[in-house]
This record gives sequence, structure tokens and C-alpha cells, in this order.
Amino acid sequence: MCGIVGFVRAGDLPDEASARDLVARMSDRLLHRGPDDGGCWTDPAGAALGFRRLSIIDLSPAGHQPMLSADGRYAMVMNGEIYNFGDIRAEIEQARGAVAWRGHSDTEVLVEAIALWGVEPAVRRANGMFAIGVWDRRERALFLARDRIGKKPLYYGWAGECFLFGSELKALWPHPDFDFSVSTEALGDFLQLGYVPGERTIFASVSKLPGGTILRLDPSASRHAPPRPVPYWSLRQVAAAGLDAQAGGKVPDEAELEALLRDAVARRMVADVPVGAFLSGGIDSSLVTAMMAEGAAEPVRSFSIGFGVPEWNEAEHAKGVARHIGTRHEELYVSPADLVAVVEDLPAILDEPFADDSMIPTTLLCRLARRQVTVALSGDGGDELFAGYARYAAVDQWLSRRNAMPALGRVLASGLARGLAGPAGRFSGARMQRRFLLLGSLLHHGDPDRVHEMLVSQHLQPGALLLAGGDAKRPLTDGTFNLGRSNAIDRMTFTDTASYLVDDILAKVDRASMSASLEVRCPLLDYRVIEMSWRFPAAAKCRNGTGKLPLRNILYRHVPRALVDRPKMGFGAPVEVWLTNELRGWAEALMSRDALGRHGLLNVEACRALWEDFTQRGRGWNRVIWNILMFQAWHQSMQLRETRSMEPIAA
Repeated sequence: MCGIVGFVRAGDLPDEASARDLVARMSDRLLHRGPDDGGCWTDPAGAALGFRRLSIIDLSPAGHQPMLSADGRYAMVMNGEIYNFGDIRAEIEQARGAVAWRGHSDTEVLVEAIALWGVEPAVRRANGMFAIGVWDRRERALFLARDRIGKKPLYYGWAGECFLFGSELKALWPHPDFDFSVSTEALGDFLQLGYVPGERTIFASVSKLPGGTILRLDPSASRHAPPRPVPYWSLRQVAAAGLDAQAGGKVPDEAELEALLRDAVARRMVADVPVGAFLSGGIDSSLVTAMMAEGAAEPVRSFSIGFGVPEWNEAEHAKGVARHIGTRHEELYVSPADLVAVVEDLPAILDEPFADDSMIPTTLLCRLARRQVTVALSGDGGDELFAGYARYAAVDQWLSRRNAMPALGRVLASGLARGLAGPAGRFSGARMQRRFLLLGSLLHHGDPDRVHEMLVSQHLQPGALLLAGGDAKRPLTDGTFNLGRSNAIDRMTFTDTASYLVDDILAKVDRASMSASLEVRCPLLDYRVIEMSWRFPAAAKCRNGTGKLPLRNILYRHVPRALVDRPKMGFGAPVEVWLTNELRGWAEALMSRDALGRHGLLNVEACRALWEDFTQRGRGWNRVIWNILMFQAWHQSMQLRETRSMEPIAA
């Protein structure tokens, strides 16, 4: 796991030494992602690449990057791991005959695959999590590519006449022409969802490369004629193929899924450094840890986080599962000092506003694990792929009841619910108002996409919180995230996989783990598992209010039901409690009228009213408050960071 950065320009580099110095400064911003080694490479014809290395496979200098192909045509930087690099290596040897390998790193295998077959054919062969930048010296073309689901991040954009890319936004800031202008569209998305979805970032000048795509930048490209990413893998096509397979009776059985999961886990245990597991005691992490334990030569190290607030604490459940599996288990209970330290670190870790409060325990968990291991496996992906969230069953059941009602009854009940929303908001706060609006919307049109959007949104009218006002766009109803066919559960899981999983869950885990120089691997997100999950009918995943049925049934062969069968708790944090205690002073400073009005982006009175509803009027917790706090903390930190990053640097 590493950090990559680079830039290219249409003409030759005017000063190669200055370009090397600049890309070195950019890569130094990624030291936490790669503390073991670093390197820079420049081509006078217009390219500069930088790299920071966290050594995982082939710890020798043979794994040093940037790495050139043996024929000298391609220079590559890669963040991530290719789990089937041994298979690709064998295929290269079969095609070429004897190969004089420099080492045994997956990076070398991928760059030689590119030299042999080209970028897209090589990337299609790769099973892994990766973000790569490849400079074709002969064609003077840059290629960017990201793994299928988008586990590893990759940002890109223009700064003057230079095209920049990097693993994190902060790596782009040292460029003297970087544009720090905030995207109000992205800010609206963030205030609604708590993260910035899709290709946008908080900066108007920078985009995220979508998962499963390749971008080619030719010498003729400019900011006025930018290239567009081209998919080599599509979740939409995968979902459609799975639904077609279901219709044709080609449904996998659980034995087939279990065999595939075993292979996915085994491939992710390959490393030249210690490997452990995140264990919450839930279905997904327990299954991954149990499969690790079966294939390990010695007890697996497992790690969990606990809270002093009982309704948020899963540590006791994790301890019971660990005892049964036989792991070497460690846990950390979050103290007030831990909490304050992490919250203060969040803006620097995240680079852009991000309001998933589980970022706090995830960061602490990564720091705990890094004391003993360099790689940890997690159970991320199970909820989205196999319908594990309670909202899936709830919406499905509510829609069934709604459709059984007479049309007139639906109209009357919908009108009543929406009519009560206003009084509920005035007397009980925005959360109760939102519940009545949700019920009214469900009864009125029964559109699962709209109901799901309302369920996952922290604010239904984020434009009201912006100084510019207006109606903010509704990002989750964009065609990018809408399956447009099948039943409610399929449509909701598609949206969550395409948006929430990628831009919230995976972004959170990447930033938290990399801030601690820890690599996290997710067997359930092996693209073969993703593709197989869509061949399971929704009824086989979620039935009678219980989700993840295939994963549960496999887990029951390893762990007694009594240890794992319980209501899902999630991996959040009790921020409502903390904001009335340990974090009260921090929050009050950020939510003051002066602080809210300092940047001229937020509607001060609307934001202040939410805070006063919570702290003074006792109207209950509203999650959008945390979104505002995270934006405020980020913007405050950016004032200092922008000043430092804009010091004169030779282009």
C-alpha cells in the first residue's frame, strides 16, 4: 500500500530539476501512506512521477517505484495490491518464455503485463485494489486506472497548464497553480449525505477517477478539452448480468460462494509482513476472521474497539467470537483523550469534508492494529452486496403494506403524514419532521429510490443551509446511482454499492488506515464475489427482516449462532453524547455565528438554528449538525494548510 502522485504538461519540462523538486514535495505529503521508501522520476518530454512506499510484498529495493518496464517504454506508480499477480506472472512467462525478473513484487508483474499487452488488457487481468499512473514514453501519453469497485483513491485535475494526479488531495496542493475554490455543488451533496459522492470533490478543479475506469491523457489534451474516463468494468452491467442469470435459473448455491470466499481470503493473506483482522463480532468480520484462522499456521491477531456507552459497544461480542475462533485478540476502549485527539486530527487525515462518525473508531482501530501488524483484513462490503442494512427489509415491508392499501387510503394517509411534518418540526425538531415527510413520500408514490434517498440523507433540503440558497441537486437520483429495474432491495443495494460503499465506507477505511500506515484488505469486495452476489435473488439475501442470509448460513458452520445472531449495531460513534460532554467546547467554537460566517458559504442563521435546537431547546439530535461541524473543522484547517502549500515553488 502506497501513495502516488504526478503531473504532466503538453510540452517539455522547462526545468527538469525544478519539476523533480516539485514532485518530491508533492509525494512528501503522502509520507504516512508510505514511510518505508520513496522515489521520484521525471521525463524531460513532460512528465514527473512521485511515490511513497509501504512495503508489503518484496521488501527489497527491487520493489522500488516509480518503476520502469524492462523495455524502458512505460514508467509506472501503483498504490495497492494485485492479489493474482502470481497468475499474471505465469501468463507472462508462458507468452515470453524466460523472463529476467528483478524481484517478486506485484508492481513489476503489472508493469511488464502493460508492456506486453497494453494498459487495458493488463488491468482487466488484475484482481486487486489499485490506483495506477502510467506514462507511455513513446506516445507521450498518461494513463490513470482504478480498481473495479474503487477501493483505492485517485484524484486528478488541472493546475494551470499541468495535469495533476494523486492518491490524496493534499498531494496536489504544493503545485503553485492549484485552485482551492470550493465547489458549492459538492458542498450541497456533502450536507445532504455526509460525504461527496461520484466524481466530484470539494474542490471545483479536481475530480475523482471512478472505479473500473481508465483515463488516457494525450499530448493534445488541455483543460479546455479534458479527457473522460472510459469504463473497463461496470457495476451496472454486472447487476444486469446477475439479474438476467436469475431469470434464466442460473442461481449460485452457498457452497459455490463459500469456495470463492475462501479463495478471496487466502489471496489476501499473502504478504511479507504480519497480517491481522478487524473483528467487530458481526457477521462479515466474523466470517472473514474464521476463514483466516482456518488457513493460518498460527493464531490470527484480531482487533476491536469498545465504547463506554453500552448501546454502542460491540467489544464484548467480538471477544466472544475471538475466543471461539481462537484468535490473539486485542481491544481498545475509547477514552475522552482518545476522542479529542482523533477529532482534532480528522481534517488533516481526510483532506475534504467527511461526516461519517465511524471515522473516529475506525481511526483508533487502525492505530491499535498497526502496533502489531502491517496488513489487516476487514468485512467491508457484506451489507451492500447481501442486503444487510435494516433499512432494506424495512422499506421492502413498508412498500408491501402500502401496495395492499386502497388507493384512497394511501392518498389520505399521505396527506395526513405530510401535514403533520410542519408541526412535528416546530415542536420536536428536524428529525421528527423528516420521519413524517418520509412516511408521506412512501405512501404517496411508493418509489423505492426516492424513499431510500430520504432514508440515507441527513438533510432533505441542503440548499437551505447554503448562503446561495436554492434547491441543491439530489445526487442519488442521478442515473449514475439508479439501477432502474428489479425490486426495491436490488435497487437500494445497487445505489449503496455505487455510492455509499465507495465514497463513504471505502474512503473512510482508506484514510484511517493509511494515516496509520496500515493496509486494509477486503475479501468480500473481490470483484468475483461482487459479480456472484448479483446472481443471488433478493429473496435469497433478505427474508422476514433478516439480511445477509448466504453469509450467515456460511458463518454458522464456523461460529455458533448464539455468538453472532443479534440486531445489527453498526460501527458508529455516540457523537450525540460526546457533543454534550467532551466535544462541547470544540463544537461551540465551530458553530458560533462568527465561525459560520467566516467563509461566506453557509446560511449562518439556518445552521445556528439547528445547533440551538439541539443544545438549548432540547429538540433532539440532528445528524446534519455533525456534517456542518466537519465542514467547519475542515475549512478552518484549510486556511492554515493553504497558506503553507502556496509557498513559491518552481514549476
